[in-house]
Amino acid sequence: MTGEMLSLATGLLGVVLTLMVFSRLLGDNPAFRTVQYLFVGVSIGYAFVVIYHQVLRPNAVAAVAALNDPLRLGVLLLPFMLGILLLARVAGRQQISWVANLPLALIFGVGAALALGGALVGTLMPQLRDLARPISGDPAQAVGAVLLALGVVLTLCYFYFTVPRETLAGRVVAVGARMGRWLLMIAFGFFLAGGLLTYLTALNERLAFIVGWVRSLFG
Repeated sequence: MTGEMLSLATGLLGVVLTLMVFSRLLGDNPAFRTVQYLFVGVSIGYAFVVIYHQVLRPNAVAAVAALNDPLRLGVLLLPFMLGILLLARVAGRQQISWVANLPLALIFGVGAALALGGALVGTLMPQLRDLARPISGDPAQAVGAVLLALGVVLTLCYFYFTVPRETLAGRVVAVGARMGRWLLMIAFGFFLAGGLLTYLTALNERLAFIVGWVRSLFG
């Protein structure tokens, strides 16, 4: 009986929170702001717990265990020192807030390097490997390889701004740029459709949850 009551209570809570989110369709209102603040607060609390148990506490224990090893101790304490420097922004004083620029520059630099490396390894290199594949005897595969190479060239033409448009090469690049623009619009349309499909799937899941919960009450 206790399990059924707990399941009923949790289901009711989920339905109420879902309806509070859907109330945003009627405009901004206190119900939506309440569930929004609740979501942000729970997310921050969960993130803090995860960071404490998986980052702060293990590194603190490892630092205490490495008191006899100065080099390892310095490596472990360096992230803590950089994190403390970020707190200079909380003071709001220009005299000391610039100290936070040091860890921020490191974060942005590493983030940009990771993003660039991911783009090169995950997108550009596979694209180049597909372009360099030998064409087999399959007509469909040959047509696909030609279209892939042509699409890549036309898309790159859209970002080629240095060639003078008055020359013959410039006019050719201009025509390719117009075609590349249409290819980009089609690609962005597919991306938008994929994102919309994700949102519709989440909406369908929430509506199915509400309907299933109501049916369980009268089933």
